[in-house]
This record gives sequence, structure tokens and C-alpha cells, in this order.
Amino acid sequence: MRCPLCKKQTMTAVDLVSGLSGARCGECAGVWVGRGNYDSWRTKHPGDIPENPVPVQLAANEPHTSKVCPQCGHLLLPYRVGHGLPFSIDYCGACGGVWLDPNEWDAIKAKNLHDNLHQIVSSQWQADVRHAEVQKAIEEAHRLHLGATYDKAREVRSWLRTQPQRTLILAYLSDEAPEGK
Repeated sequence: MRCPLCKKQTMTAVDLVSGLSGARCGECAGVWVGRGNYDSWRTKHPGDIPENPVPVQLAANEPHTSKVCPQCGHLLLPYRVGHGLPFSIDYCGACGGVWLDPNEWDAIKAKNLHDNLHQIVSSQWQADVRHAEVQKAIEEAHRLHLGATYDKAREVRSWLRTQPQRTLILAYLSDEAPEGK
């Protein structure tokens, strides 16, 4: 099998986790996970491993190049991972294999998302990733525009969400009339 990134190196078999074999490129250290191997491993390990909330540092730049499936020769398509990971995995829609650029397998494993590889390419996962990215952009816009008062506004917003009379509180706060007049 040839590496989708290096295009000329031969990949070698490797155990990614107990019972899950894949192929790793000796040149770039990228990882190929075949669908059959993955499905067999998931059958033996049903259920969902809880996601690790700890942030993961990724020391690699994602290459922006089209990649070809090392197993069947079809084009690999990128799918955003999200969940605090700023990269995409490359998925083959023909054979179901997944290519992970250097360090991406380690990052996915550290977050305990390695049992979700084929959910990542689902429309629901991708919609959730887009929603989270939009929410993050909105929060950043608020932080930018509110400046030094952002933290206090966020604290008030959190408190307000717990109040049973929040609609009345919001009406009071937005009332332009001076107090007591």
C-alpha cells in the first residue's frame, strides 16, 4: 500500500490499539485504518468510550492536498473532527477506509474519539461540528465587541439562564425609564 500523503512510501502494518491493526507510513507517520479491521474491532468493543475533555495539542500542519485511497484508488474526502480538534480526517466513500495525517491518530486517541471514526463522517456529526464552530465564532465576536466587560456579561448570562423569571428580569433591565420615576 502506498501512502496517500507521500505517494511513494510503502506503509507497514501496525497495531493502533489492542485488536485494531492499521498501516503506518514510515516516512510521514500517517495512519490508514481499513473499514474491515475497524468494524471487526468495534464488534469486539461495543459501546462508546467517554470522550476525554482535556485539550489536545497537535504539533502538525494539516496538508492541503488531495489524497487517493491506498486501498481502492478513489479520492479521499475530508471530514472535520471537531470536539476541540482542528483538523479533518480523510475518508474513502468507496471502501470506507480512513486516512489520518501525521499525529492525527494520536490526537483522536488522546480524546477517546478513536471509537467514533466512522461516526465522524456522518451528516449528524458534521452538522454538530458546524454548529459548534458557528457558536464559537459568535462567542468570539461578543468577546471582541464587549472587550473588558465580556467576562461579566457572560457571568450574568449564565446566572440569568437559571432564573425562573428571566423574561421579567430582561424586561426590567431593558426598561429605559429611570428607576423610581
